[in-house]
Amino acid sequence: MIPYPTVQDASVALGRNLTLFETVWFDYSATKSDFHVYCHTILVLFLVFSLAPLPFVFVELTGWFERFKIQPKVKYSLSDMFLCYKEVMKLFLRVVGTLQFVTYPSIQMAGIRSGLPLPSLMEIVAQLVVYFLIEDYTNYWIHRWLHCKWGYEKIHRVHHEYTSPIGYASPYAHWAEVLLLGIPTFLGPAIAPGHIMTFWLWISLRQMEAIETHSGYDLPWTLTKLVPFYGGAEYHDYHHYVGGKSQSNFASVFTYCDYIYGTDKGYRVHKKLLQQVYPYEIMRGFTTSHEERLVSVSIWEISSRAMAWNVFKYCTALRALGSIMILVVIGIIGFTYYALVVANYGPSLFLGGFDSLLALLVLALFHFLLIMLLWSYFSVVVTDPGGVPPGWRPELDIEKSDGNQEYSSLTVGDSSSHIVRYCRKCNQYKPPRSHHCSVCGRCILKMDHHCVWVVNCVGAKNYKSFLLFLFYTFLETTVVAISLFPVFLVFFTDGDSDVTVSPGSLAATFVAFVLNITFALSVLGFLIMHIMLVIRNTTTIEAYEKHTAPNSPYNLGRKQNFEQVFGKDKLYWFVPLYTEDDMKRMPALRGLDFTSRSEESEPLQSL
Repeated sequence: MIPYPTVQDASVALGRNLTLFETVWFDYSATKSDFHVYCHTILVLFLVFSLAPLPFVFVELTGWFERFKIQPKVKYSLSDMFLCYKEVMKLFLRVVGTLQFVTYPSIQMAGIRSGLPLPSLMEIVAQLVVYFLIEDYTNYWIHRWLHCKWGYEKIHRVHHEYTSPIGYASPYAHWAEVLLLGIPTFLGPAIAPGHIMTFWLWISLRQMEAIETHSGYDLPWTLTKLVPFYGGAEYHDYHHYVGGKSQSNFASVFTYCDYIYGTDKGYRVHKKLLQQVYPYEIMRGFTTSHEERLVSVSIWEISSRAMAWNVFKYCTALRALGSIMILVVIGIIGFTYYALVVANYGPSLFLGGFDSLLALLVLALFHFLLIMLLWSYFSVVVTDPGGVPPGWRPELDIEKSDGNQEYSSLTVGDSSSHIVRYCRKCNQYKPPRSHHCSVCGRCILKMDHHCVWVVNCVGAKNYKSFLLFLFYTFLETTVVAISLFPVFLVFFTDGDSDVTVSPGSLAATFVAFVLNITFALSVLGFLIMHIMLVIRNTTTIEAYEKHTAPNSPYNLGRKQNFEQVFGKDKLYWFVPLYTEDDMKRMPALRGLDFTSRSEESEPLQSL
């Protein structure tokens, strides 16, 4: 409740005249309790759920934009869409309506206010950016978990009853999923609390975005196509089209998580194949001879339109530019160094007392982790991941084989197979678990992936350095985010604060906090994924090819799997170095110190 009886009293308390919007808000909410104002949230959600999908209902019924329908084979009648709306409203009243009453204490604890002054435009935009980033990341992992066997069969399969989604199906889900996905939505406002009007705007924009991505129409003039990394309707429609078996396109808003964790590969490979089979001109031509055939099939059988702008797809060009990504990394580190050391904790060293002690501890930990991060990072950059020596051939004597049948067994097999394969691009044999990198232009031993951030492949020789780089990056960004969090909160406060920094330093701190919390969350998921790969002694490529069963021939047990990557000497586990004995024992390097076939060489057993 606003603690001022009149507009004049509010103006005196604020030291200025109220704006037009503040006056309207005062007239509306001055006599209402905070709980009464918060209960308007259910009305906001009801209006968004009911009204936002109506344009797509009109488009579906009239067929005016049929050429932009992603799956034109699927037609929904008015009764079909009304049935979906009715089920959604039942769920809305039972689950969402109940939550509005029981979650009010959490709103109070988070510090979401409903009084005066109203937030500035800059504050609203800054908070919305934070909310979208936090929601997108946490939603990605919950959504990905829902596609595991148990999560899908028990919960998420309800949402996938619509293989060709419509706007009203965006909140159509199991009640448990509604509760789970409510966590990412509320997490942002809980971390960076603001005004209740910002909270209403946030949930409205988030739901409208979900309705658009479930609309079933890829309209070329939508403003969201201008948003970097935005997925859009076509991107999410593919996820529904594939259905329960989908291990692709888990992102809720942006696509960076899918790219970072490799869960958009199925979509990108599918698109590439479609471009080869059905040229772009066919989709846009609709000539008389092809019209009936094209209209009768799904866009996923003919489409060659690129998804919404994704800057990551151009990263392979960095092979020619080389150090650009290294400069980006150094730039981010430098910006963080300025925000933490120069603008905040450096000056605190001279304040004396507890402030100086805290600053000393933060700076000491920061610089130690920074040294280890840079050491690990440049070890990945400059270390050769391990290539197949020119002219290498397997121990098997091909000339004494029984003809084509034996030769076939040598050339057929996936990258995790014991079968020795032949690389047609390098024109030579390659050992098991090796893979050809199209960016580096050669075969890499025990290749995990090509990383654009290190401008290098991650393979047998530098995988340990890469894991340590992830580990120290997570620790570093977490320390920075925790250290800058008190100053970050100042950005959203209007009163006095103990933290006194200039507006420029405050802005730098805000950006640095957002960058570091984003990297910390992203790297955490990536680190957990690679820890699981190390435990099973597999690689990202093998995991993508689904050769990660417990009976994998390379799985030697957790201890030996760990030692194959980090070595046996515990003193070297946390530094990007190997002892001489560990280098000799490294399976991926044994038997490869030759340039031609040798009968005395030790055959490869494990890479």
